[in-house]
Amino acid sequence: MKRWLLITGAVVVVLGLVAGGLWVFLPPDHRTTFLIDSSESADFREVADAVGTAASNMSADDSLALRRFGGACDGANTAELVSPGTGQAAKIGDEVRAITPSGKATLLSGILAAIDDFSRTYPFRGDKTNRVVVVARNGADACGKSADEVRAIIKERTEKAGVKIDFRFVGHRLTPEQAKVLTELAAATDAREPRLTKTSDELVTTMKEVSIPADLAVKEVKVAPCDAVTPDSLKALHMPEPGLVYADVKCAQDRWAFGKLRTTTIESNDMPVLFEYKDGAWRFVKAQTDMPCDGVPMEVWKKLDFFCVDAPLVVCREDNPRVMDLSGGWIGCEAAVDIASRYRTAITAGQTQGQGQFWESGDWSCSWPYEERGAHFEAPHRCAQAGDDRLIVQIS
Repeated sequence: MKRWLLITGAVVVVLGLVAGGLWVFLPPDHRTTFLIDSSESADFREVADAVGTAASNMSADDSLALRRFGGACDGANTAELVSPGTGQAAKIGDEVRAITPSGKATLLSGILAAIDDFSRTYPFRGDKTNRVVVVARNGADACGKSADEVRAIIKERTEKAGVKIDFRFVGHRLTPEQAKVLTELAAATDAREPRLTKTSDELVTTMKEVSIPADLAVKEVKVAPCDAVTPDSLKALHMPEPGLVYADVKCAQDRWAFGKLRTTTIESNDMPVLFEYKDGAWRFVKAQTDMPCDGVPMEVWKKLDFFCVDAPLVVCREDNPRVMDLSGGWIGCEAAVDIASRYRTAITAGQTQGQGQFWESGDWSCSWPYEERGAHFEAPHRCAQAGDDRLIVQIS
């Protein structure tokens, strides 16, 4: 009996030591939650790509998580998509790109849920830093609470959680009024002033900067994927036959690389080749002459200086009049609305020529073309840029 008690006691002691050791050694130094605005908006893909790139740029030893917010004010409008853990950069990239944006911005709900995530004993908090990186796209919160109410609610929830959380706010493509509201909300969490971005490249760079803990910013940041893109590196990934070289190699957003296979023996058309940085390595995607857009942001294609095909048409303004960018976004809504407005003004002022209402401004040529079917008055007006039939703005 005594021997049995001694053995049992020894086992308990050993288990206690093991548990104590795990408690000491398992907690990560740094834990970061990406809190993403998934409310309805046309630019969500830019956010998804930036978050995926930022996650892949962080240390594999950091504990990473992903939470989204957006939906109805009176319903479930935030959810944890990836729970905290190490080695999850690829999973976060896949999950954030799989989000279908919808609903209204509900940032307060997201922040409170993120604080609650850190209040639990497990998953472990970071020993050195605990951070929430917030990406807002449609302003701060659409559910009507004042800045004072928000500040009081967040303060109460943070004190209850019993952990110091470093909030970092990034506002993407916000109006001045939306940026002001986001700044007030950031102040409620004792965070520094939000970083504001206007382009997808700015967002990628900013997300990488705010995600890396300050004490690791120099020693932990990995070499940017684009820095590794050379003709030789692409050749190692995809070279279908001898006698070819990669020319005009370009890279964008540290996620997309592009080259053209050119023969060294006979004259031939170049073969465009697309690569994607995924799961920590560059991977071959596709090689064909008419390269489909396939979800790659148009801003990336512009940086790669290649016109993809089958891009969805972009409605830049719904009425007064309706303006569409038929290039799929290559022209951009700001330029499309500008030329449409100036052309309409020229029509009103009687500055156009003939029944076709011809008008030119710089490298734009506008007219009211006849359609093969239907009445002429029902036909939309169109403006083409520099004689390129792919760069067309339609006004109806």
